[in-house]
Amino acid sequence: MWLLFHRKAGSKVVAGGRTFVEHCPTCNESTKFREIEINESFGVWFVDVLGDKERKFRCDQCQDVFDLRDQSKALPEQPKALPDHHEERARIANKIEDELAELKKRLGK
Repeated sequence: MWLLFHRKAGSKVVAGGRTFVEHCPTCNESTKFREIEINESFGVWFVDVLGDKERKFRCDQCQDVFDLRDQSKALPEQPKALPDHHEERARIANKIEDELAELKKRLGK
């Protein structure tokens, strides 16, 4: 009986992913690192059975890949997202409408 096993692997740059400039320990250059997603799958008879995805950083100069945990100290602080004021405004507007409706009810209108 023949069992046909296969393995597929690939990587791609994450659209909108994190980038930073840092000294690369492999090529000794100050270069840009880009966030990439690495896909790997194993299968039998052309059917994927196991799959794995992980994110890492790749040096633009030498294409060496580094784990996210290794570079976590070198990452610049990510700007915090601004609070969504639209939800707060909508909540206040609803509260005002409710209070106006209650006042109208009290006045008999």
